[in-house]
Amino acid sequence: ERRFEETFALARKGFAPAQQRFAQAALSNMLGGMGYFHGSSVLQSEHTEQPVLSPEGALFTAVPSRSFFPRGFLWDEGFHQLLVARWDAALSRDVLAHWLDLMNAEGWIPREQILGNEARAR
Repeated sequence: ERRFEETFALARKGFAPAQQRFAQAALSNMLGGMGYFHGSSVLQSEHTEQPVLSPEGALFTAVPSRSFFPRGFLWDEGFHQLLVARWDAALSRDVLAHWLDLMNAEGWIPREQILGNEARAR
């Protein structure tokens, strides 16, 4: 609670205790929704008739729901990291580094990362 107040200063800004607890729960849910995924993606290419598997990769990411959406969404990640970076900049840099590691030779990062059979099953 002390670190939360030092980071976000909600009490000093006049937010009621119930609002502060709500904000703490929102941060907790965001951090609790972070997950580590590993495996290959299925890629469609103009150079092959059938989809092919990418090389295996890893992704540490914040997701809306690990059980229903066990994959990373690049667009969402930018918004997630606005909050996570305020709480823990090093944690946020680790997430961003994972996304950058998934960049292909053409400089493209797919907007959605579905890594591995378990994630594809959802």
